Amino acid sequence: MEINHAHGGALLTSLLIEHDVEYVFGLPGGQTYALYDGIDHRSEIKHVLVRDERTGVYAADGYARATGKVGVCDATVGPGAANLPAGLGEALGASIPIVALVSALPANLTLHQYRSAASQAMDQVNLLAPVSKWYATVPSLQAMPALVRQAFQQATTGRPGPTVLFLPQDILDSKLPDEMLHLLEATTERSRFGQFPAFRTAPDVEDIAAAAKIFGTAKKPIIVAGGGALISGAIKEITDFADAQSCAVATTLSGKGVIAENHSLAVGVVGQMGTPAAVAALDAADVVLFVGTKAGSGPTFGWSRPRPDQKIIQIDIDPAEIGRSFAKVTGVFADARSGMRSLASAVGTNLRPEWKSEVAKIKEDWATARHAERTSEAKPILPQRVLGELQSLLREDDLIVCDASLSSGWAGVYYEQNLPGKKVFMPRGLAGLGYSVPAAIGVAIANPGKRTIVLTGDGALGYSIGEFATILELKLPITVVVLNNAQLGWIRWYSHLNFGTSDHGTDFADIDFSAVAKGFGFEAERVVDPSLLAMSLKRLLESEKPSLIDIITETWTTPVSGHKIALAKKQSTGYGG
Repeated sequence: MEINHAHGGALLTSLLIEHDVEYVFGLPGGQTYALYDGIDHRSEIKHVLVRDERTGVYAADGYARATGKVGVCDATVGPGAANLPAGLGEALGASIPIVALVSALPANLTLHQYRSAASQAMDQVNLLAPVSKWYATVPSLQAMPALVRQAFQQATTGRPGPTVLFLPQDILDSKLPDEMLHLLEATTERSRFGQFPAFRTAPDVEDIAAAAKIFGTAKKPIIVAGGGALISGAIKEITDFADAQSCAVATTLSGKGVIAENHSLAVGVVGQMGTPAAVAALDAADVVLFVGTKAGSGPTFGWSRPRPDQKIIQIDIDPAEIGRSFAKVTGVFADARSGMRSLASAVGTNLRPEWKSEVAKIKEDWATARHAERTSEAKPILPQRVLGELQSLLREDDLIVCDASLSSGWAGVYYEQNLPGKKVFMPRGLAGLGYSVPAAIGVAIANPGKRTIVLTGDGALGYSIGEFATILELKLPITVVVLNNAQLGWIRWYSHLNFGTSDHGTDFADIDFSAVAKGFGFEAERVVDPSLLAMSLKRLLESEKPSLIDIITETWTTPVSGHKIALAKKQSTGYGG
């Protein structure tokens, strides 16, 4: 039997290589197999087989965050496509460039898809449109090159985000005409749209002048830097600006790593899951400079901060974000790095010794309180103690991938990241459970030779535990740290504070995750005694196999400031604190 390998899947593979794609994460279906065949015949690109299409998006997301390259995932028509919205929604909200390759029914069956007469048929375009920055259906082999290039261009320009290409099976399977065979030839040329940001927007001179005028009035300025500042690579610009202006620097959870957190002016993460130091500095400030952040409800405490008497400057790559959250904003439409460079040139140097001393005192008070929590001997073990032990054991180049909910808060507040850069990964787009394990696969693949630590709760781990098989098969140096209180902690807090109940619909059976992990082939331990925690963590972090530590932790402690206050005052509170 003669088999043709010069088909639409091979063309798609060549176009991916043109955009410097080295890994595609996904799960095959018969309708996508031409893509797999194309990848099999090229040495420049590999496919990573995951256990769920949703986790394939998360793995691609983690890879994109860790590399600054576009993450690519695939899914088959119908049930495969139906698993993508959670991951694409996370990428859309967090401004992560993803290209999702989704197979579609052959052209002669598309008339039947809306009434589901064809096998696996569904209206997948309208399903994925709300969680995509851009999408298109490839109508022919001839149209594929232009649409693939547009998918990458849309993903990496302006505010980055996920794009979707729907690929009918008959087009993927079709034999390439002779005049298109040259497109399969290997080339070293790479498109600029495989990296992000693909272009940098320079600020308008008048906007910078207006921002500099406002900043020049500040006696107690603070920067609030978000994930966009990290995406832009504005680490040096923000740190140098802080030094030249004695400007305090807080970050959002997504922006953690913009500045070394042991820097004298760094006050940590700000927001509902943030440090008391960041809140105190934000409240004391007279000028607030938002850089690369949407200024969403989390870091602004439901948009109650900054106050009306505080002046606001906002630098963002997306003009739609500027002034969206607050009425009176001096806006600068620019890439974060370009914007900070221009503003630094405009304001010069202004050392503010009194403000710098005040920030130092704020940091000292928080460090004292944090130390007491991170060294607690309480049983069940406090999550704060877990983060304290990790602080002492982790290397500066280790990577932490957090799950949503309280796991992100524990790392955001109690782990001090003292080497700047993207070292801590958190799902803040949709903030859905189940992110950490598959995202860690992408992060680990992107960072060979480095250790990746997953920080998750027992509830979140249940979403994606099947990916342990992927971790083992790929021999990835991942250690999973489970904060196990056998419940959905955030929901339990909310129900207790607002409905007087503490367990309705939130409690799980006690699962020994160390036993489960051993079944997959991991090295694993369960820890109950805080005195044994450091020794077990050290042993598992140094293991040559994937590993897991199942830690029995206290329920009634939280990194959510509003929950703490409400409990102390015996008041109800909003869901986010």
